[in-house]
This record gives sequence, structure tokens and C-alpha cells, in this order.
Amino acid sequence: MRCPPTVAIAHAPVARPRALVALLFLGTLLAAAPASAQVMRCTDARTGKVTYTDAACDSGAQSREVQPRQSPEELARERAQSQEAAQRMRERLAAEQAAAQEREALEAARQEREARRAPSTTDYAASPACASARRALEAVAGRSSATLEDSARLDAAQRQMELSCLGPEGYARAEAARAQRPQVVVVPQPVWPVRPRPPHRPDRQERPYIKECTSFTCTDSNGKRYPRTGRGSFEER
Repeated sequence: MRCPPTVAIAHAPVARPRALVALLFLGTLLAAAPASAQVMRCTDARTGKVTYTDAACDSGAQSREVQPRQSPEELARERAQSQEAAQRMRERLAAEQAAAQEREALEAARQEREARRAPSTTDYAASPACASARRALEAVAGRSSATLEDSARLDAAQRQMELSCLGPEGYARAEAARAQRPQVVVVPQPVWPVRPRPPHRPDRQERPYIKECTSFTCTDSNGKRYPRTGRGSFEER
């Protein structure tokens, strides 16, 4: 099997960048070449140009073996070592990735806890929503009576005002305090219908009746006397 196209590198002892390029190319060649291939370093005697090949150098060039041909046992051993090294590299990368994800999760949880403990900078009491909720509560309180429906409407307006003016955290504390208070149920008194009284008629004269009687006369409620000859025509009391 042939190596990649031969690259010539001028031999210049004082030019260190070129030497570095040659070394890098040599490493690439050794890595890309088959494990069983032999790598030769060829130096032109006239120009000093250096080439690398897996075949014999040209005539007149100085040759030096860079990588000897390996036996099948050496190839199997190097292949196993390479696989083990690749597996260790994969395991190390996986462990580093898992550790990084765990650190990110812990940092996110810490920031969330700090955000919860930090006091809120929002002034809910000065917000337009709080002012609107206060006006709604005052309107409901002005129209409410002792009925259960009005009591429920007033309680809902009170809770909305607390949420708008205290914020979510303050509202949660208010709800917790409200749950600890004893519940008082107010039963409204029944309202009985009032029947209207009949109108008073002062011009209507009351029917006279017998008020008292003697042995000879009877006197009615108007003071009129009647001879007593028997039961009169007026009502007797």
C-alpha cells in the first residue's frame, strides 16, 4: 500500500518552522499509513530535499528507516492498545460530561433557592392593580347586605385585593394565617314579610251600642237614652 503523495521538505537546519512542519507531517504520515507499512526518510544528496515514502528511496538519495515493518503480533498488540486507549478516552469524556451536567444542575438549584429567599423588590401596594382591587372591594362592601351571596362576593373581593396589594408571597402568608383562625359562621336572621295595615278612616262613625241600662231606660255609647220596654235594636254589651 502506498503512502499519501510525497511531500518534499527542504533541509534547512536554521529554519525551525520548517523543521516543525516536517515533524508534523511525519507524525501525520505515521498515523495515516498502515500499521504494517515501512516508512523511509529519503534525503536528496544534491539539493538536501527530504521526502518520506513507504517504498525504496530513489537512487543517489540517502535513506533512513523511520518506522520498521511490524510483525503480526506487534500489530495485534498495538491495535488492542489503541482500542483500550480509545475506550478510556470515551469513558473519561462521558464522566467529565456527567460531572459538568451535575455541576450545572446544582448551580441552577442554588440560584433558584437564592431567588426564593431574596426579598421581592416589586411594590405591589403602589401598583394600579392594587388600586383597582381596593375600589372594587369598597364598591362591594357598600352594596353588601347580610345574605350569604353578598358575604361570598365580599370575601372574593377581599382575597383579590390581598393578592393584588401583597403579591403572591404576601398573599400566601395571609392565606396561611387565615387558615389558622377559627371559622365563624354567621347565620342571617330570617326576614318576614310585613303586611300593610288597613288605612285609618277617621270620618267613619262607629255603630252605637247599648252601654248601660236601668230599670226604665237604656243609654247607648253616644249617650242617647231609650225607654226600656224590652231588648233594644242596638247591640248590648
